[in-house]
Amino acid sequence: MENIGKSLNTPQILIVDDVETNLLILENIIEGMGYIPKCAQSAAKAASIISESRPQLILLDVFMPQMDGYEFCERLKSNPLTRDIPVIFISAADSSEDKVRGFKLGAVDYIGKPFEVAEVTMRVNNHLKLYEMKQELEMSNRRLHSVISSQARRIEDEQKNILYALAALTEQRDSDTAGHMENVAYNCRLLAQSLQFSPEFTEEISEGFIDTIEVASRLHDIGKLRVPDDDAPEVAQGDRMIRHHAEQGAEILERVYQNTPENSFLPMAIEIARYHHACWDGSGYPGGISGKDIPLSARIAIVADNYDMLTGEEGICSLQECIQAIQDGSGTYFDPDIVSVFLKIKNRLRHS
Repeated sequence: MENIGKSLNTPQILIVDDVETNLLILENIIEGMGYIPKCAQSAAKAASIISESRPQLILLDVFMPQMDGYEFCERLKSNPLTRDIPVIFISAADSSEDKVRGFKLGAVDYIGKPFEVAEVTMRVNNHLKLYEMKQELEMSNRRLHSVISSQARRIEDEQKNILYALAALTEQRDSDTAGHMENVAYNCRLLAQSLQFSPEFTEEISEGFIDTIEVASRLHDIGKLRVPDDDAPEVAQGDRMIRHHAEQGAEILERVYQNTPENSFLPMAIEIARYHHACWDGSGYPGGISGKDIPLSARIAIVADNYDMLTGEEGICSLQECIQAIQDGSGTYFDPDIVSVFLKIKNRLRHS
């Protein structure tokens, strides 16, 4: 068992040379170093050996029939599976031009013929050590990347949980809000995904934007926590109080963001809370903002929010009437480009 384990861990050196004498010399040197030599007299045979067992280093003759060492090296370096294997050229041609060409193709070194045992030993050992160090570094990088990715996911989950906890407060205030928030979140994501394929939005909408709007849009109505109960005298102020919940919601989220500035979802949640009652023509709330000055996240949420509100349990119109109302509001209440995409995917949207 020990011999098997040692064999598996012992570096394999592939020697490629069409001259059998050269193969025998290098094979003896490699065996004397304690490594496992693999011999091939052509590039085709070498490729077959590599497909069965990838070597840790290749000693490659430059001048061979059918396919020379330069072409074979180029093929090795163009293949993701073999491009990292160090290649040392072996040749009697040792001009600067030959060496430069080899290095440009990706070779790590050059050994001239006739072979000197000490030189071959030194160069092979050096490049094996470098290769081993590179492999260990790449493995460490993969492990580090895995740890960082795991931590990033944990942090993202924690950030989401903060927003979900805030959303739960709104649900407690209004029993009808939970379904509405779920629908708005789902439809915001679907709209954003669909808008990503429109030339007008490809540069603004990324996968990160799509993931963020699904979470952030759940908090668009958090300002209702500050709206008086139905039996409070302030309710007489009606529409003004309803409109103010947008600014109040943004203020709530801004205070949370001050204490958790690393939360990547809150900036968009603040945008949506503040501007989800804005109108494309500037007639909405807050006043004075219109068109593309309204953040894209809010322009998407405005359509998703109105769609679900109009078709909700207390909705004022049928599904078809709701779709027509949104179409009629294109360019007045809603971003016309978003409405255009909305109409294309309307059958896939959720509604109460």
